[in-house]
Amino acid sequence: MSKAFLALWNDFPTAMRDEYETWHTFEHVPERLTPPGIRAARRYAAFGAASDRYFTIYELNDTAALEHPDYLDLVRHPTPWSSKMRQHFSNVLRIPAECIASGGRGTGTHMLIQAYSVDRSQAGGASAKLALVLQDLVSAGRMLSYRIGLAEPNQKYEVFEQEPQADTDMLNVVLLAESSSRGGLEEIHPTLATAAKDVLQPQATLRDGVMELLVSFHDIDVPANRSQILASETMRARFTDASCGTSSPDRKSRKLPGSHSGQG
Repeated sequence: MSKAFLALWNDFPTAMRDEYETWHTFEHVPERLTPPGIRAARRYAAFGAASDRYFTIYELNDTAALEHPDYLDLVRHPTPWSSKMRQHFSNVLRIPAECIASGGRGTGTHMLIQAYSVDRSQAGGASAKLALVLQDLVSAGRMLSYRIGLAEPNQKYEVFEQEPQADTDMLNVVLLAESSSRGGLEEIHPTLATAAKDVLQPQATLRDGVMELLVSFHDIDVPANRSQILASETMRARFTDASCGTSSPDRKSRKLPGSHSGQG
């Protein structure tokens, strides 16, 4: 299990689901696996009527991988298709985190994903106590595995503006719990949410929800050279602006009607 991970949430218009899935699968994520230190990625989703909610987790050797020149080149010089797709992202939250606790084994078909803003002085100790609750659930066969990550708030990201967290005396705590059953996670969701709030005493809930695994990638599955990954014209020709079915919002991370900070 990696020592660090990048957690990334975003919404995307449902009308563009086919294009998003194709772009993300065949161009975007394979590109992200070419820089050194980015080992694997998984995409999860919760589908909706107006927008789809996605969660992507990237496995990192350490968070320094996100400062490597090869990664920054991807961020600063997107492909034409990536430039187009960036216009439609919304409700973006990006948290590079150091893994401080983990347990269990296996990759599930569903993941319960929670992110909290927690007092800096309490975050480490409280997360260790929360890990004991998670380990008990693994031992009881209620879920497969878990991870807890800690992260500084408001980490720099050049692509999207994110809603700033005003209190710098806080840390972000990310909880990832995996299961082979959506129903199983939904059963323990209230227990975990209550335990997290009792133990962490968060200032805010940034994300909280159960999502379904769509696809998994490893760095050995893709070419090492970014130039070998660019999607073909034949693939891109399936999608045109006229077929998007939606107008292009600005590039700021925005919340959609009916959404709130407690949803992941």
